[in-house]
Amino acid sequence: MRIPRFAAALLLALPLASVADAAAPPTPFSADYEVLQDGKPLGTGQISLRRRPDGRWEMTTRSEATSGLAAAAGVRRTEVSVIDWSGDRPRTLGYDMQQQAAWNKRRETLAVDPAARTARVTYKGATQALPYQDGLLDRHAVTAALMSELAAGRRGDMAFPVAGRRDVATDRYRTAANVRLRTALGVERAIRVERVRDDDSGRVTKIWFARNRGWLPLRIKQYEADGSTLDLRITAVR
Repeated sequence: MRIPRFAAALLLALPLASVADAAAPPTPFSADYEVLQDGKPLGTGQISLRRRPDGRWEMTTRSEATSGLAAAAGVRRTEVSVIDWSGDRPRTLGYDMQQQAAWNKRRETLAVDPAARTARVTYKGATQALPYQDGLLDRHAVTAALMSELAAGRRGDMAFPVAGRRDVATDRYRTAANVRLRTALGVERAIRVERVRDDDSGRVTKIWFARNRGWLPLRIKQYEADGSTLDLRITAVR
């Protein structure tokens, strides 16, 4: 079961949003989603964003296969990002991804220490140091950062430094269109944001953010070069 990167980040042409001018934390939310693969039901998902008692923020995404071979194998995935919004920009302090299936388990973690200016990623039991950057995010937390940027009125191209398994890259996104999106909640006013990629992978990622619901993601769709798609569509807000 392939899970799209619930990510989002920004940069390129005018107007360019500077991460040094990052906005306040986004609105907390909890929402349910249906997961479709090539237009057919595959599973369910939940995304939530909350402020913890210690003042840090926590974004959690859970998904579970409920149809086909993936369901028979018990495929489940959880991603948790701990984000600090106390400075002049959001930054990841920790990230934990766990994916389970009948045949294997995978785990990836990221530990960031802004005071020591260190970042370490652990994948399949191997730990690697990454080059530290101010405002470093994990790929999962970028969705929360995008919500914040949209709430602050920023449009156009935007970028964030995002930690990968081996290095840090600049992930870029661009606001593409204002739309009215049909959803299980009704017709929602939304802004579509698209990932800007410089490679020739042929992969396309689109995210629709709700104007009237604190900019939570209404839909996340990923298109692969072979024509296959993975689509998350909101079904409920809790």
